[in-house]
Amino acid sequence: MARVWDGSKHSGSELLMLLAIADFADDNGRAFPSISSLAAKCRTKPRYAIVLLDALSASGELEIRKNQGPMGRGGRTNFYRIVLDRLGPPPAEVVHQGAPVNPSAVVHQGAGSSEPGFREVVHQGAPKPSGTVRTTTDARKRAATFDASGIELPDWLPRAVWADWVADRRERRKPISSRAAEQQLARLAEYREQGHDPVKVIGHSIASGYQGLFPPKDAARSSGGHPMAARPVLDADEIFTGGRP
Repeated sequence: MARVWDGSKHSGSELLMLLAIADFADDNGRAFPSISSLAAKCRTKPRYAIVLLDALSASGELEIRKNQGPMGRGGRTNFYRIVLDRLGPPPAEVVHQGAPVNPSAVVHQGAGSSEPGFREVVHQGAPKPSGTVRTTTDARKRAATFDASGIELPDWLPRAVWADWVADRRERRKPISSRAAEQQLARLAEYREQGHDPVKVIGHSIASGYQGLFPPKDAARSSGGHPMAARPVLDADEIFTGGRP
């Protein structure tokens, strides 16, 4: 999926369809989902799914061999192969450790396999890699499990107030990442130097429904600083979420 995100020239529904196939595929881009399964993933009708597949095939980014997949409920499924060479080099985040992958590997089609299950690869003549594969999915999982309420805080910031801010962001489905937590603490320190009370900044941001930390406007006008001093600067999270709702 990372290769499709980074290298495909498609957009919109065609990109979504290629990502849906990648979600089923093994490391070599091979997959055997049914048309109905792909249509369901893309929230569209099977007839339009076929139109999207034809467009991907015509672009050279997808190889389709009709009725050459495993037997399903309605007969044999198609064989799909995402043409990775058309998507550019693999992203730098994916680091393979341990034994190299045998190029003669075949897709396992043992008993009990279903369409979403055709991801297991049997490596012939090579031991199973003992290392791990680091992916962007792992990074997202780590970000989702990070608890910003437990980080070390400066003595001028009450933990209960910071915990309220972390809980508010989580309830808005915008949890604070490790990097964003560091940036927001630095932002609070800057506001404090400008004469703002960090407790009031957090309370104002929660009450206003902000995704970033901003001091009350009245407090900014009374600070007596440079007119640009109280102007908020968006952190990494806020740039991609729009800052204020």
